[in-house]
Amino acid sequence: MAVVTIQIQNDIMIVNVVGRLSFDEITDTIKHRYDMVTCHVLWDFSRGNVGDITTEQFKQILALAKEYRPFCEGAKTAYVSTIDSNFGMTRMFSTMAEIAGLPYPYKAFRSFDEAVDWLRE
Repeated sequence: MAVVTIQIQNDIMIVNVVGRLSFDEITDTIKHRYDMVTCHVLWDFSRGNVGDITTEQFKQILALAKEYRPFCEGAKTAYVSTIDSNFGMTRMFSTMAEIAGLPYPYKAFRSFDEAVDWLRE
């Protein structure tokens, strides 16, 4: 079980994750917190990880994100992961989002500052 907190910094909604995040926790965050999104989303897994999310669950997460995220021209989603296995999972998720044709680019980073810089480009 993870602890998920939300922080708004200008036009970026930061989802801070501490601990192992389950599929249900991800979907709950999207369903009940994505109404707070003003433009960009940054999932910060610096102190957490995505657990054992399957490819099929990633597809379900993408569908939910597309349904619940408000539209914002030029919006992006970034993932920050310092653990190799977690970084690989978030890169895979970013690729799946692109293949699925989601309207926003997704990208994985190892550094919080790099992610914020990319979101503000």
